[in-house]
Amino acid sequence: MGLFDFFKSEKRGSDNAFLQASLGVNANAGVAVTEDSALNFSAVWACVRVISEAIASLPINVYREEANGNRGVDKSSPIYNLIAYEPNYYMTSYTFREILMTNLLINGNSYFKIERDNRQRPIQLKYVNSDDVKVLKAEDGLYYQVKGIDTPVSSYDMLHFVGMGYDGCKGKSILKVHADTIGLSLGANVTATSYFGNSTQVFGVLKHPGKLSEEASNRLKSSWNNGYSGPYNSNRTAILEEGLDFKPITIPASDRQLLDSRQFQVQEIARIFRVPPHLIGDLSKANYNSMEQLSIEFVRTTLRPYLVNIESELNRKLFRESERGKFYIKMSVEGLLRGDSQARANFYKEMLQTGVFSINEVRRFEDLNPIEGGDKHLVPMNFTTLNDMNNDQES
Repeated sequence: MGLFDFFKSEKRGSDNAFLQASLGVNANAGVAVTEDSALNFSAVWACVRVISEAIASLPINVYREEANGNRGVDKSSPIYNLIAYEPNYYMTSYTFREILMTNLLINGNSYFKIERDNRQRPIQLKYVNSDDVKVLKAEDGLYYQVKGIDTPVSSYDMLHFVGMGYDGCKGKSILKVHADTIGLSLGANVTATSYFGNSTQVFGVLKHPGKLSEEASNRLKSSWNNGYSGPYNSNRTAILEEGLDFKPITIPASDRQLLDSRQFQVQEIARIFRVPPHLIGDLSKANYNSMEQLSIEFVRTTLRPYLVNIESELNRKLFRESERGKFYIKMSVEGLLRGDSQARANFYKEMLQTGVFSINEVRRFEDLNPIEGGDKHLVPMNFTTLNDMNNDQES
C-alpha cells in the first residue's frame, strides 16, 4: 500500500502514531507549557529578553508640534516625567517598558491602570497582571473587570497593549498558539538533560594485550585520568608502553541527532519571535558580512510594529482631547539604525551637501553638543534651478 493509499484508508484511527508524528495531528510533547516553563528554555528567554530590553532602552520623549509643522521635545509636559522617568512609585521608565514588552510577548496582552488627578491628568501607570483582567465588551466601548476592584475600569483609564489577535479586544498568547512547538523544545531539553545526565558516556578505551590485575587496572586508570583528563591536561602527548593502545569512541549517531534537534528548536523559537538567530547566540549559520543588515532588519520588521503599538496606545490614553494633535510620544530608533562609522560618514556627507541636515543636527545624532553657527543649512554654490538655467542660456 502506497503512502497516499494509507492516508485515504478508512482503517486508520485518530490515534495512529505514524499520522500524529508525520502531520502533527493532536501531537503533544507531554510537557506542560506555562510562563515559567517556557522562560526556562534559553531560546524563549533570549528572544523575550532581546526584544524587551531593546525597546526598554530606547530614548522616549514627548514632542510638541507647532502650527507651522516644527516640532521639539517638550520636557515641561507632565506626561514627559511620567513616561521618561517615573511611571509609578516603584518603576523606572526602563522597567515599565521591559515589563510591558515581557507581558505582551508572552501573554499577548499587557495592562497598566491609569491613575489621574482632579484635572484628569495621568499621574501614575500601575501594572496589572494579565491573569487578573477580564475584558468586557459594551456598546460604548471596552471595560476591564480587574481582580480586587469592584467597579469595571473604563478603557479611558486602562492602558491595554494588544498583541496579535482576531478581534482587537484581546491578543492571543504565544504560549497557547505555539504550545506544541515550545512544548517540543522543552521536551527535547528535558530528554537531553536526562540522557546525558543518566547515561554512561565513554569517549575512549585503553586496550592492553595482556590481563591486568585489579590493582594494576586501577593504577592505570588513575594515572591516565590525572595526566590527560580535564581542560588543563588536554592536547598533551601520551606515551603508551607494553602494547597499550588507546581507541577513541566518537559520539553516537543518536546523540548527534538529539543535539541537531535541539539546534533546530532554537531556530524555530527565533522564527516565532521574529528574531535573527545570531541575536540570541546561535551562530551556527552566521554570516558576519550580513549581520549588520540583519540587525537593522530586526529594528524595522520586529521592533517597529511593537513601537507603533505602544506609541499609539500612549498617545490615545495619556493626552486629553484638547492636547491631541499638539503633543505626541515617540521612541527614537535612530541609534539602532546607525551603521558602521564609514557608512554614517558617507550618509552625513550627502545630507550636509544637499542641505537636508545642518552641522548641529548631525552632531545631535552623534550625541555631541552643538557649535556656534552650526544651525545653518549649506548647499554648493554651483547648485541652481532649471528655470534659472534656462534664463541664463536665453540671456
